Amino acid sequence: MIQSLQPFKFWRKTLLQLTCFVSLTASAATAETSKDDSVLLFTYFRDNGQYGVCLAKSEDGETFTPLNDDKPIFTPPKWKGQNLVRDSSILYQDGLYHMVWTSSWKGRIFGYANSKDLVNWSTPQQITPFPASLPAEDQPDNIWAPEIQWDPLKKDFFILFSSTTPREKNDEDNSNNNGKKGSTYDNRVYLTRTKDFATYTTPKVIFDQDFASIDAVMRIDEATQRWVMVIKCSRDVNLPKMPGRNLWITYTGLDMNQIQWTPLEGPIAGNHSKMFSNPEPQKSMAEGQSLLRYKNKWLLLWDEPAGDEFQIATSPDLKNWTHNRKAQFPAKGKHGTLFLAPRSTVGWLK
Repeated sequence: MIQSLQPFKFWRKTLLQLTCFVSLTASAATAETSKDDSVLLFTYFRDNGQYGVCLAKSEDGETFTPLNDDKPIFTPPKWKGQNLVRDSSILYQDGLYHMVWTSSWKGRIFGYANSKDLVNWSTPQQITPFPASLPAEDQPDNIWAPEIQWDPLKKDFFILFSSTTPREKNDEDNSNNNGKKGSTYDNRVYLTRTKDFATYTTPKVIFDQDFASIDAVMRIDEATQRWVMVIKCSRDVNLPKMPGRNLWITYTGLDMNQIQWTPLEGPIAGNHSKMFSNPEPQKSMAEGQSLLRYKNKWLLLWDEPAGDEFQIATSPDLKNWTHNRKAQFPAKGKHGTLFLAPRSTVGWLK
């Protein structure tokens, strides 16, 4: 009798774990869109990021109106050689807005600050994710486009970013931006985790498919119960193998300890795709993408810095995309993040 109960106990335990797993992820995926008072916000910067980060709002996902008279809501800290605020990513979690950003084109840090209202900010912190104990060939030349996300399974934050290391750019795989060993950029997507923004795990490469890639953004797809990632292939547009300056999409399961990316789909925007604003190859380059589920559809936003600036597309299923050429954005803006926030917490709306 005892032996016959063992399979039942095993499957009962497994079912309970699965139910909890699905409940956690579903609640996290819908939290952004279920609150009646939520407002769609969008960060952006101008020029080289020397002025700081600006903020816009939208009530329909199509027209984005600047807040604070189109002036920065956060200005760069006076850090020597690291005094830019580019590529800002903001996430609202447990009563706080957490922001990370690119602080320079070169260097080994990114910035972090938090706020309760997007008006008053904590003292900015320099985050150095790569331990000094790593050998020189594994130290980053750059840390670009940090993207912050909450992991409902692990109940901590993870931050994606792209870096080039001497080891990667000097290997023999010819995955660099220009396809040549030793060229300046051969970025890979890294991930570091934190629970308290005081200590961080040693970064690990989470996506490496033998091509330089940047600007990764991840969201939970509730419909398929998995993470979806949109990534930019940053290789030159005319290379014979994996020509880039375009966006691709891939998926993995919800357990980030067991990442297994699905085959890449795309390109979905930019060069060699069906979605671009300008037919000239150098002007249809797509980058700085952001992804968000909003009002029962997906929004994919990207920047065409040499073309017609911000672009946006919608999809019901992450497969079929409609390029919305009528969308309106603040002029001359660059790379930012779409995010939802409780309207009552946004100081710029009061």
